[in-house]
Amino acid sequence: MELFTFQARDQILGIDAQYVYRVVDDIDIAPVPLSPACHLGLLYYRGELFDVIDIASLLEQGKADVTGNFRVILVRWSGKKFALVPDRIIGLLCIEDKEKGQTVCAKENHVVRPITPDRIWNELLKLRYGPKKISEDLHPRVG
Repeated sequence: MELFTFQARDQILGIDAQYVYRVVDDIDIAPVPLSPACHLGLLYYRGELFDVIDIASLLEQGKADVTGNFRVILVRWSGKKFALVPDRIIGLLCIEDKEKGQTVCAKENHVVRPITPDRIWNELLKLRYGPKKISEDLHPRVG
């Protein structure tokens, strides 16, 4: 199995390379109002719309640097798709299938944490979209 590895703050993550559609740069992201902090907006690429996700922010590790010319990983699987913004793209790592889902060691003694598109998708589904809840200080309960 080949893992496509990238860095999200202090972690090195790997996603099965079969799900990586493309790596693109020099892109325009259209912001989406009332979306969570990790949802940077939408990307239109070759006739397809991708949700752009800051993977470090999603995993509560800080925020990716999206200034200047940065790269985005387009991921497609099972009719779903999104774009990940990492801090840095590292490359491919070959591992044996028996290690799938476990932490593996890469070159230069870096620890790589495998992550699946479904896990990322499930984390996104847990997020709250829309306006933040108005505190009871501003609107106290009546009765």
